[in-house]
Amino acid sequence: MNLEHYLTTHHQGTPRQIFRLLRQGRVTVNETVADSGRQSVTADDEIAVDGLAVTGRQPQYLMLNKPVGVVNDLRATVAHSVGSLLNVLDQERSLQVLADLPKEVAGLVLLSDDAHFLADVQAAHWPSTLEVRVNGTALQDADLKTLAACQQAQLVTHDLQRYQIVTVQTRQVAVATTALLGLANVSGAVARTAIGPLQLPVDLSTGTYRGLFEPEIDAVMVPTGDTVL
Repeated sequence: MNLEHYLTTHHQGTPRQIFRLLRQGRVTVNETVADSGRQSVTADDEIAVDGLAVTGRQPQYLMLNKPVGVVNDLRATVAHSVGSLLNVLDQERSLQVLADLPKEVAGLVLLSDDAHFLADVQAAHWPSTLEVRVNGTALQDADLKTLAACQQAQLVTHDLQRYQIVTVQTRQVAVATTALLGLANVSGAVARTAIGPLQLPVDLSTGTYRGLFEPEIDAVMVPTGDTVL
């Protein structure tokens, strides 16, 4: 079979990721960097990604619905940390976190043992979607125009329950969070509901996580050489 098919059948990533692995020179066959996915390989060849044998490399891509107050520390023994949520039996996992969410913000966090994936997502510089609830119905759209570091802002009013939801997009999460918490009558924490095109599933409970699906992985990866404007 060809190398691209071999990597796919051995769960080394989506087809788009495998293209990137090859293009970035991260795949070797018999200790020689592979330059084409069409190269023929056999079971006798020594195939590695990032220096690790393909047969022993099972990359993980996770999304976590982080509770407010939890810090981006992956050590299982640290209280109120991402690691304590992921490692209920105090068993360390070889993961890294896209550590761009302050502890006072809840919501979507990405984790992986593929550092290149996290670096690619960070380099894409996707905007985060943040939202917060405000008691009462006094806010107007004009009040949102002064929010710091917010590219877009939307206000939804629930007249019957007498509250409003403020949603913003920003590339400066910490600054925008301070601005949102400065609104009058804020109720609860600021939460991140999306990173670029990747949405936090409504059925992913706070404090839980799941693996990313292939379309979700591809959605947050910008093709090599491209940037997000």
